[in-house]
Amino acid sequence: MKKALLAVDLQNDFYEDGALAVPAASKINQKVNELLESEEYEIIVASQDWHPQNHRSFASVHGEKAFTPYDKEEGLGPVLWPDHCVQKSEGAEFNSEVKTHKFDYILRKGTDPEVDSYSAFQDNDGSDLGLAALLKSFGIEEVDICGLAYDVCVKYTALDSVKNAFKTNIIQAASAAVNPDEIEKCNQELKQAGVNLI
Repeated sequence: MKKALLAVDLQNDFYEDGALAVPAASKINQKVNELLESEEYEIIVASQDWHPQNHRSFASVHGEKAFTPYDKEEGLGPVLWPDHCVQKSEGAEFNSEVKTHKFDYILRKGTDPEVDSYSAFQDNDGSDLGLAALLKSFGIEEVDICGLAYDVCVKYTALDSVKNAFKTNIIQAASAAVNPDEIEKCNQELKQAGVNLI
């Protein structure tokens, strides 16, 4: 069975000193690099949040505080985020400890100023980002997923991977959550959908 690795949003703004910091994010880098250096993957795809300035998901655009609940527009919410991963900014760059030379493809998401994009497979309004077709063109049947943040972009990427009929695994030691209190609830949702937690 041909396997792919999806490395989700390993960008500076999601590390401890970033605009949307994930606690202990840097602790996953060693395991991430082990996966990147593995010989078991036919293809390695990295997703990269790549927001234009004044993206509609940013709390600042609405004059609100970060993490304010928001469900007023399709493709946005359930909360508004701090400004993060703005195109060509240092925060949008991949973390320097990650062995990015192992990436075969980089998929940029969140580029539409009106729509957010948690999953690497599709925007939040359902627009296809082409990842499923890319993987299937390589004959991929199984997908390992790692990265940031476990309870947001990693989760939604895994759920969409299952929907696209891939055997789907999340490598937990190579992922970290922005809200660690949500991990148990997140795990239940993932297991019910058929995602394997490794």
